Amino acid sequence: MKGFGIQRGLVILVAVLSVHTAYSQYIPASTMKRPEKITAGYWHPGNAFDHLDLSLSVGTSGIGIDIAMPICEFAQVRAGYEFMPHFKKSISAELMVGNEKSLQYDENRNRIETNYTHVSDLIYKQFGYDMQPYIDMTSRLTMNNFKFLVDVFPLSGNKKLHFTVGFYIGSSQFAKIEHNSGSTSTLMGVSAYNKMYDSAPETDILKSYGRAGFPMGVYAADVRSADGTQVLIKSGEAYKMTPGDKGAIDISVKTNAFKPYLGIGYEANLLKKRDDFKFAITGGLMFWGGTPSIVTPDGVNLADDVNDIPGDMGDYVNFITKLKAFPNISVRIIKNIF
Repeated sequence: MKGFGIQRGLVILVAVLSVHTAYSQYIPASTMKRPEKITAGYWHPGNAFDHLDLSLSVGTSGIGIDIAMPICEFAQVRAGYEFMPHFKKSISAELMVGNEKSLQYDENRNRIETNYTHVSDLIYKQFGYDMQPYIDMTSRLTMNNFKFLVDVFPLSGNKKLHFTVGFYIGSSQFAKIEHNSGSTSTLMGVSAYNKMYDSAPETDILKSYGRAGFPMGVYAADVRSADGTQVLIKSGEAYKMTPGDKGAIDISVKTNAFKPYLGIGYEANLLKKRDDFKFAITGGLMFWGGTPSIVTPDGVNLADDVNDIPGDMGDYVNFITKLKAFPNISVRIIKNIF
């Protein structure tokens, strides 16, 4: 009986210890602290190239697409391409033969004969070209560029305001001026007449008419021979634009192909409940190398070589030459891909 009592006591002791151990390991659910979900966000140290944004843009430099990735806690790189829709501007130019206007009228508003009258009749009889007293041209924007930009966010607690530096690179020609198809006959007639005029003897009546062309102001400086010893055209003499070798007007408007860029912008969420859609507004300057060149088919730069250009062409040249740098204002819609 005594041994049985000892065994019974040991069983009770083991049971008590087991219950105590189990209770000490149990922690009620109400007292457990759940681990917080760590969200580093888009901007944090060490996330270089961990995220990708895709954006569509529209602005003064055209319509574009680009991708962006962070490179550190306060900067991202953007690369993309922009193309300019072919906006058009109509330009007309008057034809002159010699120093006379093509269309002249008497006091009763009746047409009077001019050099143009005689030349246009001659060209029509010999070649069948119908020479009009003017030509119509169209200017088209042709600006297309690749871009590489760096957005720097200087405010540590606010990733909205940013400065942008980088460059655009593309064709040096950003616009061109071409004659309309309806003016082809006039240009062919002008080319044919000038060849006749140049080869005619001094006694020929053509020499009294003068060469044909489109007045584009006066020369800004003397034009000298290749060796610089002889003055071919004096400053202040009238300049008349003539068609190229193929009887066409094709004027290139050019700048540097490489164009540094500097700007400032603001970026924010587009939707209140989603942070994967954003918008950005950016303004800056594309530095394209000073005054653009506007070179005619006969090699004259309208931006530098001549002054006092009349009519539509004068207005066009005055506007272009004022653009020492191209103002670039754009709006981007941004989607975070990952």
